[in-house]
Amino acid sequence: MTTARSSKDPERLKGYLLTAAAVVAAAATYVVSATGGDAVGRARTALLTLGAVLAGATVVIGALQERRTQRRLRTAEQVAVDAEAELMLTLNGALAPITNYLGDMADQRTADGRATVAGQLSQAVVDAVVRLTADGSRSAFYRLDDDWQGLTREVWGGRSMQPRGSFVAGTPDGDAVLDVVRAGDYVVVDDVRSSPMVAPSPAAGYLTVVAVAVTAGSLPLGLLTVDAPRVGDLGPIHVELTRVLANLLGAGLAQV
Repeated sequence: MTTARSSKDPERLKGYLLTAAAVVAAAATYVVSATGGDAVGRARTALLTLGAVLAGATVVIGALQERRTQRRLRTAEQVAVDAEAELMLTLNGALAPITNYLGDMADQRTADGRATVAGQLSQAVVDAVVRLTADGSRSAFYRLDDDWQGLTREVWGGRSMQPRGSFVAGTPDGDAVLDVVRAGDYVVVDDVRSSPMVAPSPAAGYLTVVAVAVTAGSLPLGLLTVDAPRVGDLGPIHVELTRVLANLLGAGLAQV
């Protein structure tokens, strides 16, 4: 915080100095002009010349202030343009592998080939979730067991600590996430410390989590999750991105 403030102070000081100089020059112009009216000879000439110089200085200072304002506006516009370009590059980098795997899936002629691509697609999706959400996030995909009584982790990405391996029916958190999957729904837990449906281990390293059902139409396939270290790390945009990626994953897995 100190660094950011100190970096702005010189620019702020320049603005103050220019404003003060403009006020002084304008006031001095008035005083000199008034005095020059009573002067005669060389003194009158000198005072009128000084008044003209001060008037010119007022104009020049005003022009400098206008230039600084325009430069700040151009800088802000460039920052916005650069941010937009960076976002587009990030989105393209995250989504390109997914679309490639979806295309590969359609070209596969065997079940083994489709299963291999499905694994690559799942990994690409969790990697995209990590890349497009909060710093320090972690994502995992859990496949719904054949008997619909559990979820087993297939892939994950993000923070180095592995997420839990499975959810099982008959436990509070297991029943909660299985209900989400069967309903084709999603859930956002802003603070796991106040939620009975999430039971992270003491060293899990996250306080907020989003879980989205992965479906093929009405058929439940699994659960895509993302968690992040701090409360508030995962906002509405992150939730919607995760839902879109879950839909892409479901479209691919439906072909296996």
